[in-house]
Amino acid sequence: MSMVINEASVTMEGMESIPEELKNSTAKILNYADIPREHADLFRFYLKMYNNLKDKSLLDNDTIRLREAITSMFFQIYSSVLKKVLAEKNTDRLYQMFLVYGYMDEKLLEPNQVNTLYNFLDKPVNQGRYSFYNIKDWLEKISNREEDPSVNEFGQDYYEVFKDKKKRGEVHDKDKTGYDENRDGRLNHEINSLLKTGQKLCCGQIGRYFPILNSELISNDLSNALITPQKIEESIDRILGIDFSAFHREIVFNQPEKGITKELIMKSVLPNLILMPTFGSRAVMWQELTGKIKTSPGRIILPIFTDEDLDNLMIDVIAKFRWDLCKNMFNYVRNDGCQNSLTADYANYLQFYKKNNDLSNEAKDKVKTQIAKCRNNVREVFASDYFTWITYESRGLVRLNKVVREIFFKYCPFTKAIRDSLEKHPLFSQYVVQFNGLQLKQNKVIQARYSKLTSRNHLLDADLMGNLEYYQM
Repeated sequence: MSMVINEASVTMEGMESIPEELKNSTAKILNYADIPREHADLFRFYLKMYNNLKDKSLLDNDTIRLREAITSMFFQIYSSVLKKVLAEKNTDRLYQMFLVYGYMDEKLLEPNQVNTLYNFLDKPVNQGRYSFYNIKDWLEKISNREEDPSVNEFGQDYYEVFKDKKKRGEVHDKDKTGYDENRDGRLNHEINSLLKTGQKLCCGQIGRYFPILNSELISNDLSNALITPQKIEESIDRILGIDFSAFHREIVFNQPEKGITKELIMKSVLPNLILMPTFGSRAVMWQELTGKIKTSPGRIILPIFTDEDLDNLMIDVIAKFRWDLCKNMFNYVRNDGCQNSLTADYANYLQFYKKNNDLSNEAKDKVKTQIAKCRNNVREVFASDYFTWITYESRGLVRLNKVVREIFFKYCPFTKAIRDSLEKHPLFSQYVVQFNGLQLKQNKVIQARYSKLTSRNHLLDADLMGNLEYYQM
């Protein structure tokens, strides 16, 4: 853990090593923000009090109130700086560091940490096939109406908030267009909904949460802790190399001009990945869909710096994405009263495990302990089993009971290479044979159906090709 940095402990030699434009960072940011002078003076006073604390991790009432006061004012300053930067297309490094990393005061960090942040801005960001954003770029997309605002802590998006305001008589139908196009309104919603709450959740330690990046939060070298698009892509690809259908969903596909109506297909929809300006220990499944459109991407948020194993963070958040997406899609595609789904089967297993004759007494005791550890939260219990499924069972290391294994093989199947490696394993073979048989059968049905399209000189739509590939995995 980095030592606590007080003003007196930062040597002049160390401070001289940082770029001139970052000296007196707080004063420069406050001046740029154009907030009332008395607010700026008060913020500067509070920040100095915080900086002089001998132990910034204390949870006494005075320290908590000080943190809360700084936090409230920080987001007002953040909003003001962001809007001005976007309007002026300002690329000044200080403001970019403030918006992207939560950097604000050079005295809250060690000089080498300040320089590391400064040099990060020189690194080119190569986007892979995943939609990857730092929070500043994401907020710019919200402002430009390239993306819809996220849901708030109550699960309401920007448009649902309008409906609530309309019910209370605060707005009327004639205000709808202006409300939708209001850049400040959209940004305020996103900052108050996604950034404020998301940053705190990604920090992972609520008692230590502070919106400004400081040495108290940093427990590893920043160069190694930075989450980059490449690291994210490699991590997700490793998971998809085990659970190939993690981002697939069953949707209804229509193409009447080719005679296709209400075709059920499996479609992969990759989520948006948004980085919160904090050094943290948690990834958070923010929303499984955007709006009401069932083919829209979800949103996953992560800390921009972490010393946690990135694969572990992603396995946990993908498990929760799977769970929430399944709940959202349940009975959307099929209206035949069928109750089988990942969430339904798994919740049913947990509800009735004590009466399940397929479980030994030892297995039942383990389930009981697991439920207690997860505080009776079914989603958390599922995530812990999913972690075991990906980390151990995929290598043939038996950790789950047979009931869970059957559910996971049905809804979270391994890739073909892993299934082949497990086919002769006595505890996996029946599930491998059963799943492979179902895949082969469905593949033949789809091949026959799609061959009729190609025989009429129709090219297969990308979604149909994706569906065909799904049943060949």
